[in-house]
Amino acid sequence: MTHIAPRPLALVLALAVLPAPAIAAGAFAAAVEAARSHDAAYRAARHELEAGEELVPIARAGLLPTVTASYSESRVRGERDFALAPTQDLDYRNPVAALQLRAPLLNLEAHSRHAAAQAQTEGARARFAAGGRELLDRLGLAYVQRLFAEETLALARVQVDALTTQTEIARRRLAAGEGTRTELADAAASLASAQAELIATEDQRALAQRALARITGSETPALDVLPTDAAPLLPDSRALADWVALGRAHNPTIATRQREIDALQHEIRRARAGHFPRVDLVASAIKAENESISTLDQETSQYSVGVQVNIPIYAGGGVDASVRRAAAELARAQARLEDDLQALQLDIERQFRTLESGRARLRALDDAVASSALALQGARRGQAAGVFSTADVLDALRRHHAARRDAAQARHELLIARIRLQALAGVQEEEIVADVDHLLAATTGSTR
Repeated sequence: MTHIAPRPLALVLALAVLPAPAIAAGAFAAAVEAARSHDAAYRAARHELEAGEELVPIARAGLLPTVTASYSESRVRGERDFALAPTQDLDYRNPVAALQLRAPLLNLEAHSRHAAAQAQTEGARARFAAGGRELLDRLGLAYVQRLFAEETLALARVQVDALTTQTEIARRRLAAGEGTRTELADAAASLASAQAELIATEDQRALAQRALARITGSETPALDVLPTDAAPLLPDSRALADWVALGRAHNPTIATRQREIDALQHEIRRARAGHFPRVDLVASAIKAENESISTLDQETSQYSVGVQVNIPIYAGGGVDASVRRAAAELARAQARLEDDLQALQLDIERQFRTLESGRARLRALDDAVASSALALQGARRGQAAGVFSTADVLDALRRHHAARRDAAQARHELLIARIRLQALAGVQEEEIVADVDHLLAATTGSTR
């Protein structure tokens, strides 16, 4: 028995903001909302975004004035000797209060750091959006596998019921002298195999439910059924090149890589700023008492405003090394961007071709279901007329069951491919979820 195999893809969306937008009601939409609240990986991505949002305020602080206040007080005890006078004991306090303001006038390093922080924050938003698409991929796969397991279980039960009936018919035919023990044994063996398949299918459904509950936190999720006449294919109006162009423009994994490149370009400028002077405006106010022995019992207030210039002369080669390191990191990020673009194009083409070939495959499988149903009906009538044997009916039953199962699997696999293609191309999450709910609730003639 074949299974729907997950395909590890990084499903993505254009930049998202926190919190995630609400999605219209629907069984799949409810599962998405539950997953957003429960899934640990998605919650970790949300906290990562919260941390990334603080990068700009931290960097901006380097461009703003800083004000510091200090206070110190010391107790002085000692003696003071005079040449022609007796020794004088010293015992006094020395309180000093200071207020200082420093405002950057020219700080190229701080400006570059602030620009890099903006790019890093945008990258954090893109990573969060990609995390949302990764969640949609995992949830979509688990949800569709759960639906397929439910339908497979229903088909297995139908098969067991049909083979039970056929076994009873074979038993009656044998009692009436019309059948043989071989026919009865064949029917009983087919029934036993179907019952074993039913048990395995029940286990698969339980595992599929456990995988879905791990993401949504719900042991009894609301489930819709993918109709047997549903065709989860994409419209013909958009070519493969259009999907690829959409993905290159709106894929958050690509956006994350581009923001990383922007940040590294600013990092190179920040490293080079180590060769440039820094100019600060410095102002201070100091109030002190008894600053020295010569100013005992005096209070001093000083106010100053000035400009401080720091000119780097030699830093041991550290600045140039930092520039080279940042340039190497930039080249690495550019190479990874190129690799991600190629992988994205391949992933989009894979899903697109799956859907394109799915049109003819679904038609063939539906024809197989219809033909096998007619063959089964004919075999049963032939058996009643004495033309066909029990083996002919059992063979027709097996073919009809396999055809229905293959058609159901194909539809569910195409639904997964549809979700992934739309997500890879940057379709909005709300639109993808609404589309899935529409397909699950579709009736004949309403699917695309």
